[in-house]
Amino acid sequence: MNRTLAMVIVAITLLIGVVWIPSAVAKPKTVALTPIENDPNGTYAEQVAVALDDGEDLSLLDGRVVTRALDGLGYEGELSEKQAKKLAKELEADAVIQATFERDGKRKVLKFKLFVGGKKARGFTVTFNNGKSEAFKTKLRAKMVDRLAGEAEAEPAEDEDDDKKKSKKIAAGDDDEDPDGDDKKKKKKKKKKKGGDDDETDPDADEEEDIDEAVRRVSPHTANTVAVRVDVGVSVQNRRLMFTSRSDFPEAPKPYSNAPVPGARVEGELYPFAFINPKGIAGIIGFAGEFDRTLSLTLRTSAEANVPVKATQQHWSVGVRVRIPFGSKATSPTVTLGVGYGRRTFKTDRSDLMNPASLDVPDTSYKLIDPGLTFRIPIIPQLALTFGGKALIIMDAGPIQKPESYGRAKVFGGSGQAGIDIVLSNRFAIRLVGEFVQVGFAFTGTGALANGRDRDPESKDVGGASDRSIGGAATLAVLY
Repeated sequence: MNRTLAMVIVAITLLIGVVWIPSAVAKPKTVALTPIENDPNGTYAEQVAVALDDGEDLSLLDGRVVTRALDGLGYEGELSEKQAKKLAKELEADAVIQATFERDGKRKVLKFKLFVGGKKARGFTVTFNNGKSEAFKTKLRAKMVDRLAGEAEAEPAEDEDDDKKKSKKIAAGDDDEDPDGDDKKKKKKKKKKKGGDDDETDPDADEEEDIDEAVRRVSPHTANTVAVRVDVGVSVQNRRLMFTSRSDFPEAPKPYSNAPVPGARVEGELYPFAFINPKGIAGIIGFAGEFDRTLSLTLRTSAEANVPVKATQQHWSVGVRVRIPFGSKATSPTVTLGVGYGRRTFKTDRSDLMNPASLDVPDTSYKLIDPGLTFRIPIIPQLALTFGGKALIIMDAGPIQKPESYGRAKVFGGSGQAGIDIVLSNRFAIRLVGEFVQVGFAFTGTGALANGRDRDPESKDVGGASDRSIGGAATLAVLY
């Protein structure tokens, strides 16, 4: 029953991933940045382009393509709404960005004018000292994404025909002209300036706090830089224990193997400083833990076939992690170095057997240190390949090493895993992995079962063993 339930859950999880992936690939906004006014060398245009193109939200068109389109249309200088709409159509762009560079004392100022979907949108101003700084790039990208996403109110554009009508009306004179009109116009201009294109944003003031706020608004902890990840799901595992014995030895221990059995899996990762700044040095240091246990496993002996022998197979580990991202995008690969302490246990309950020795399968309880590394390589933001391995430095193997069992041995092991990570949203993901674990023994010949199976303690009967587990897991993750 448990096995069937586990297989159903895995199948449903796979189906969700297959159905969901094609619909989850969000298309970034295509934007065209025209040459910046008062920037003859293109220095600030390059810095703005680097800032806007450093993320998954925007796709910036090549500046040379934009310039050729402007020349082809015969446009130069400040664009009207109609011209911007035509340029956007020519370039198949979602938005057109214009900017003017100015100086305010020692400070540098960029004033942005936006056209989104062919209509003029509310612009903004950025003041800064260093256009190459992370503060400048983060704040500018955050502000631009917010505006282009329509979070700010659109600023209504004046129709060119209306301008012509107003000009004619002023030229002809208007009997209803308000003598105080000039004062009112000045007041209106002041109000417009206050609420219009001059929203001041200073990346260098309160730098760390502002950077974190901007990062959270634009991309709150992408799956490759999460501060917390908790996975819960099902696992399946098959174990095979084989011995190497001298040839022509009928008393040699028989191999043990169980059919794949279902289990429960819980995993977690915590990077405390990633809450503050996931890209900082401290943000790459964290902790991880894992626990897995079979739900139901029963063995039987040939001598007492009617007596079920309950068994428990589980493993856990806790340790330190260092996650190194190669880039700042959601598609940037990461390498995670880690080391931890753990246990891997196989234990049987022989209390119902008349002769406990009739079950010729030794219990194991590995105490180990597991240094390793894991690679995560995103194909798209919503789908990543994961693979890695660990060395198992085994300090104690448990009951199998006791004198009445196989005695002292040189024990060594390793594990590997590979799978896919399906990111459902900023908060949820599905992980599907396959796993392989193997532990090898080289017995020294001091145990009763290693050199006394033929009742001749002077001869070594069993030289070694191989404890192998093959399985996998399907988990649902909560991310932050």
